[in-house]
Amino acid sequence: MKLSVIALDYDGTSAVDDAMDPSVRAAVASARARGIVVVLVTGRRIADLQRVAGDLHFLDAVVGENGAALLLPGSGYTAALAPPPPARLLEQLDARGVPYAVGESVVEASAADAHAILDAVRRLELPLSLLFNRGRLMVLPQAVSKGTGLREALTILRLSPRSTIGFGDAENDHELLKTCEVGVAVGWGSETLRAAAQTADQNAGQQEQASNA
Repeated sequence: MKLSVIALDYDGTSAVDDAMDPSVRAAVASARARGIVVVLVTGRRIADLQRVAGDLHFLDAVVGENGAALLLPGSGYTAALAPPPPARLLEQLDARGVPYAVGESVVEASAADAHAILDAVRRLELPLSLLFNRGRLMVLPQAVSKGTGLREALTILRLSPRSTIGFGDAENDHELLKTCEVGVAVGWGSETLRAAAQTADQNAGQQEQASNA
């Protein structure tokens, strides 16, 4: 594998308590200086990410909202990769007193409100999925994931997932790691994600041995 892209999760992987450690920024700068493209792939709304991380020009691309939004900081290009949230859902959440935040496509809320949100989605018969990220919950169109968002970013950048290594830590990073040629679950992250990444590595190793036999 020729490494061309690093796809990096934000919260819990490269940032703690909203802040990215200076050593991570230095590593990103070093990778980019060697011609490696660095894509931040996060569940956060991009405006919220800019609030906590500041200027995003230290990155080549940002996939936000768990795959529903894209920003190329260098050119200022932005794109919504999924439709906006249905107004009917927001009306239902307001009526139920559920606090939430809205992005280009995502509806973000506390995981503690999952039952109320799921009931609203079910009653309205909406084609939406509920995704958990630690104590937060994201509501998105079905089939939207960090993996689909990363693929769109790589297509625009004329790069391939086969040259990409991804890093993640939580429940919403499974599709990110599966999309990359190499997926790495950080040691302090989700046990389930680490097990999935390890299984994928073992399967890749077996396939390589078989092809060389």
